[in-house]
Amino acid sequence: MTEVILFTQETCGACATQREKNEGIEDEFPDVEFREVDIRNDLETAEEYGVRKTPTTLVYANGERTAEFIGIVDRDELEAAIESAGQQSPGLVHRLASIIRG
Repeated sequence: MTEVILFTQETCGACATQREKNEGIEDEFPDVEFREVDIRNDLETAEEYGVRKTPTTLVYANGERTAEFIGIVDRDELEAAIESAGQQSPGLVHRLASIIRG
């Protein structure tokens, strides 16, 4: 499962820009879960994910973080990260890590 989480604040102008860039992206990726977290209203979740700046966009595949964008991310970059995450098979990151470690 692929998940995209956008961390924002109501008073953040760059966050409004990011929302505009993301407009309609859910329609292009119907199998992806999209969430938005306002860090002022849900500081606990922001701390859990280690987010300190807004906007921050995180992409997860099968519970593993595959991409992180701090600041405004272009739509095509985000789409590429989502597509890449969707192609990852479970355990791929672990297999690669074990190969790298030798």
